[in-house]
Amino acid sequence: MPADVEKMAKQIANLQRAVFHLIWKKSGFGEHCIHCDGRFPNHDESCKARDIEALVR
Repeated sequence: MPADVEKMAKQIANLQRAVFHLIWKKSGFGEHCIHCDGRFPNHDESCKARDIEALVR
């Protein structure tokens, strides 16, 4: 069982990383949301990507 749990934890970490890269883009001025162009960590309150980010963190 511990091997299965470790494998699942690794898969979850990969999914979290993938979602992060789908939401945030890096620029010379830090990280910005690709949906609302809000700056990290002050994400726009009306952006739906904020809800998705909260689910995976």
